[in-house]
Amino acid sequence: MANSIILEVSDVQPGMGSAPGTIIGFENGEPRTIKAFGEMLSHFHAGNTYRFDWYLGKEYQGQQDMLVSKHGEIRIVDENGSPQAPQAPQRATSPAPAPAPQKQQNTPQGVMTGAAGTKDRSITILAVMKSVIESGGSEDDFRRWLELHDQTLAEHGKSRG
Repeated sequence: MANSIILEVSDVQPGMGSAPGTIIGFENGEPRTIKAFGEMLSHFHAGNTYRFDWYLGKEYQGQQDMLVSKHGEIRIVDENGSPQAPQAPQRATSPAPAPAPQKQQNTPQGVMTGAAGTKDRSITILAVMKSVIESGGSEDDFRRWLELHDQTLAEHGKSRG
């Protein structure tokens, strides 16, 4: 059975690999740390207050984590705990805008674009990073996809630098 909580979120940290991410905040002034997997984590942003359902996960190494329920609604609320007007589901934001490929895909293969300069290279790196994070990949996965990107450009002579 899920319980409801109103949490003022102060930080959202993605998980490594298939591990859940962490939502850090305060409930009635008391610090709380709640775990969330993948898509559920993308609904939360630091600085907002949310009402959502949670449950206790399985005990692991003597600790039992609170987890965001994927079956309940996640709503932004005001200081009084009253729901705000319904909003479209929020997505996790990347540090900088990623280029929109002709055929958009949420995989590292879908963002394999050339890099003309430092800014383009940064955009390419962020796009690959975002795709790997969204798919639950690790830092090693990110490095492999970026290496594959660079290798593909070199093999096809599409280097614009």
